[in-house]
Amino acid sequence: MVIVSYLVVAVCLIAPFFAGRILGKNFFGPDGPIMIGLSLQFIVGLILSIYVYGYEKQKKSAVLLGYAFFFLSTGFCFFAGKTLWLILFWELSTVSAFLLYQGGKWTSESVKSFIALLLASGVGVFCFTFWIYSPDDDLGRFFLVLGLLVKVEFFGFHFWLPEVHAGAPAHASAAYSGVLVNLPLILFHQFVVPWIGNSIFIKILIPLAGFGVLWAGLSSLFSKDVRKSIAYSTIENTNFLMLCMLLSALWKDSDVDSLRVLSRSFSFLFFVSLIHHSVSKTFQFLSIGYLLKLSGSSNVDHNTGIGRISGLPSSLLCLGTISFLAIPGTTGFITEATFVKLVAGVLEIPGQSAILVLPLLILVSSGLVLGAAGHLRIFLGMILSRPRTNWPENTPPKAIRYSLLLSGILILVVSLGMSGYTLYYAPSKEWLDENWYRGLSSVNFIGLAVILIVGLLGIRTKIVRRKLWDCGGEYKGSDVAIPSNGISDPLYASLGRYFTTEKGNSRLDEAILNGILKVLDMFKTQVNEADEESISINLAFSSATVVVLLFLIIGLKLAEGDLWKLFLNTLTR
Repeated sequence: MVIVSYLVVAVCLIAPFFAGRILGKNFFGPDGPIMIGLSLQFIVGLILSIYVYGYEKQKKSAVLLGYAFFFLSTGFCFFAGKTLWLILFWELSTVSAFLLYQGGKWTSESVKSFIALLLASGVGVFCFTFWIYSPDDDLGRFFLVLGLLVKVEFFGFHFWLPEVHAGAPAHASAAYSGVLVNLPLILFHQFVVPWIGNSIFIKILIPLAGFGVLWAGLSSLFSKDVRKSIAYSTIENTNFLMLCMLLSALWKDSDVDSLRVLSRSFSFLFFVSLIHHSVSKTFQFLSIGYLLKLSGSSNVDHNTGIGRISGLPSSLLCLGTISFLAIPGTTGFITEATFVKLVAGVLEIPGQSAILVLPLLILVSSGLVLGAAGHLRIFLGMILSRPRTNWPENTPPKAIRYSLLLSGILILVVSLGMSGYTLYYAPSKEWLDENWYRGLSSVNFIGLAVILIVGLLGIRTKIVRRKLWDCGGEYKGSDVAIPSNGISDPLYASLGRYFTTEKGNSRLDEAILNGILKVLDMFKTQVNEADEESISINLAFSSATVVVLLFLIIGLKLAEGDLWKLFLNTLTR
């Protein structure tokens, strides 16, 4: 049954490409963004499928079938456009996520995770429905933007995402952050960027996106829950991606040539950052998620040194962190270096528009640095530090080792591909500075060579005598371990306390959630007692009922006139 499930997953990963060919999509032209989204889904999906075999101990077939429906419905969403099919396939991708949780027992965290995912999906579906059927184009566009902002975890609409990741399996978190989030970003690029540059929305969204990067970076640094810390890093990256698209839309139709060139450059940065976020965040969720499963806790300080006994080499576990630290040879280096180049380009452009954006870009740079520090804090505490707990030595399953190895190699190979792309197209593209990217590629190649030499060829110094932190006394107690809070706590009194509580929870998120609960309490009636698993099952059946009703509505719509015949002719053309 497991083999059959893998075959179904493979078919569902390939099917969207054939659907695009049948529908006449030009993947190497105007529909290039869809090609990027589907390619990332295909590669990441294969890695996730391998990872599931080693991560889950039971119901592997059910989890894999869940991924089959998830990949198929997410892939078809790219082609749905402004039709009811978008709602159908998006809701199907959410309902199929119920199967992703079947490998383990339902806990309060996993129930909250699935409920948060359903609520976000419900809000998005409502907004998209209004966009499709609204007779007023302006009002329809408003709901389109609102639905995509919820789906993309934009600042102010993000509060559901940390709850989703806090209780999701490691592979599901990787799927949400490495695959699912790409869909609303690419749809925003297709349907919103062409017209939002001249609207009032952009003047509101640009400052919010910039502050969202800074706030999410701070929350990632001070969060004491490892899963939520990486989730806040995802919010930081998605707000950065939104900012790139918004700045590209702002200057797209400018009368100043240099601003139009800058618009193309920010559009290029968006796609580079999208690829970087997808591959690097997938690795982080898979690697850190496996370590958390070994310890049984998601508290960052309770996991001090867990990487030492995991059976996975530190040279492998460090790849996601060094990518977010923008070390040469990784995808993060290309992204951060391009952003620095564009910030410098803003300084050289005369005019009030560029000057007003510059302070915002400085805040964004600070947020990116803080987010990178959050990843470094997790790596130093969980992987390099001496264990505080006497955990038994672990031997990871081969599927875990192979999937992490493939994911880590992907970070390096994609970085090499990005450098090759810029070197090839820079002479013919006005928005690619040839001299800058030639030097950038040289540094990236050197960094990649160093990573390969140190990591793969194993140049090491044999340790004859270990020197511990007690300056030579050879004391080996657990209290010489350096926990992750050793990095964040010194900054808490001066900076962190304004954004997070002493328990590491976001003050903003707590305020939003408490406000929502107070509003819901106003309509509270007598609640029947039910266990957590039955609540999740009932929600899943309710969502499935919605999907069935959508199928019925679509069938009735197609039955009207010659719509059904037209639909079949389109598929068989």
